[in-house]
Amino acid sequence: MSREITSTKNPLIQRFRAAAAGGAEGVVLAEGRRLVAEALAAGCEITDLAIAPRFDDPALRARLEAATANVFECSDSVLARLSQLETPPGLAALVRVPAWRDEDLLRGDLAPLVVVAAGVRDPGNLGSLVRAAEAAGAGGLLTMKGAADPFRDKAVRGSMGSVFRLPVRHGLDPTGVIAFARDHRLRLVVADGGHAGDPPHTAVDLRKPTALVLGAEAAGVPEALLRAADARTRIPLRPPVESLNVAVAAGVLLFEARRQRE
Repeated sequence: MSREITSTKNPLIQRFRAAAAGGAEGVVLAEGRRLVAEALAAGCEITDLAIAPRFDDPALRARLEAATANVFECSDSVLARLSQLETPPGLAALVRVPAWRDEDLLRGDLAPLVVVAAGVRDPGNLGSLVRAAEAAGAGGLLTMKGAADPFRDKAVRGSMGSVFRLPVRHGLDPTGVIAFARDHRLRLVVADGGHAGDPPHTAVDLRKPTALVLGAEAAGVPEALLRAADARTRIPLRPPVESLNVAVAAGVLLFEARRQRE
């Protein structure tokens, strides 16, 4: 049974806003029909649901209410206060962050492909990178300390729900990334566009078990990962363009890996 909330001072608002800012450990904010439905379909636990009386999808509403312990029917003013969007969509949820093991990222594949987002600070770019990784068939993704959190609201929106399905481990340091690769016998392939002597992405063997490392445009890949690399590669660009958005570069590299593997 849902509870009605009309006061903009209700503690529920702070709970949702804290989740959006990364201050509610273990839960993430999802807003809108598509994103909340993606979380539900992925089997994620929805701890709290805020829904407008005007929400016009009775079938989805019934499934969400059946799967959620805390359902709140909220006025538009309450939804506006807890939302991170200019136009609140009438549906928001707090979703339990999935807990993944190393084995989940490998998926039991004979030749796993794991993406490493090294220092990607923009949450929208990171979300798009997660989406590209899932679309290309990668098994999982590692992110690094000091970079964007894949479970903050902007990254979740950028992933369009992929972050609820693709196994992600957040907050490793370079030593942890190297240990993950060595422990699971993955080749560290570093895509660092700053070295013209590196072979192009079409000339590197991406069919073997691989941890594919991508760095942010400005900072690049940490030196420790460059030193540990088993192979390095780049995407040839036509001058005067010097670099690509990291999510675009990820798409190019990951679909090349998919092409080789097929």
